[in-house]
Amino acid sequence: MALLAVLITLWFAIVALRRWQEGRPDWKPLAWATVLGGLASIGLLLVDLEAQKMASRLATPLGVAWLLVFAVALDALRARRWASAGAALLAWLLLTLGGNDWLSSWLIGRLERSVPPPAAERWDAVVLLGGGTDLGPDGQPELGFSGDRLRVAHALLRAGRAPLILATGTDLYEGERSLGAEAAAILIGWGADPAQVVAVPGPQNTRQEIARVAEIARAQGWRRVALVSSAWHLPRALALAERYGLPADGIPADHRAGRAALSPVFLVPVARSLLLTQQWCWETIGRLVGR
Repeated sequence: MALLAVLITLWFAIVALRRWQEGRPDWKPLAWATVLGGLASIGLLLVDLEAQKMASRLATPLGVAWLLVFAVALDALRARRWASAGAALLAWLLLTLGGNDWLSSWLIGRLERSVPPPAAERWDAVVLLGGGTDLGPDGQPELGFSGDRLRVAHALLRAGRAPLILATGTDLYEGERSLGAEAAAILIGWGADPAQVVAVPGPQNTRQEIARVAEIARAQGWRRVALVSSAWHLPRALALAERYGLPADGIPADHRAGRAALSPVFLVPVARSLLLTQQWCWETIGRLVGR
């Protein structure tokens, strides 16, 4: 209800402004309708918790941009500028779908659910793909956005399901940053034996990481490894492992798919859902091009 009130009020405001600019006398009733619509929206905000959540979403930069693009589309439609209206509506639709909680959770959930169960209980090594660490203000490694990868790898090592962890990766944009060394430092800080945690610097993307681990596995005579990464990232990583002849079981961490209630609040796009949709696009395109 609150979203409908806001959109209708926005429409009245656009039409009233245009008619005032054209010097037409009928702009005043529309201006009053805009005022009344604004008051109704404020009233809903004061008494309705869902309206308050809606307002908090609309007040973010993404929410404001979403409303502005919608306003531009409505204005172009009213002026019969069909090409401009089509472009604005397409942009608005991409924002709406890309930032939608329901769609993004479904897309990323499909990736996460496609990871097959492990074929083994124990492995020759746990391969921890890079990307789970960041650097704090003091320059020391700390858990990053995908830090759950480290927790899962450490749990496998503590449970005795593998004798060591290979922590891989080097930052693509900061070549001096070894993501594997950062992960190793955190794992050792958690109590892992330094002899059981090996950093593998050099690889700068998933394909390079898998290729390097496959070389190590062949040299060591390993039969099977546990590949630990974010659940949404594992389908691509496992496809690369098969391509490079690396027998691996995917061990998922960092699940992102969630459940959004059936509420109009979730029609307003949010940054988290845009990120999930972007990750789905990245993984899908990466798998198509074999990276």
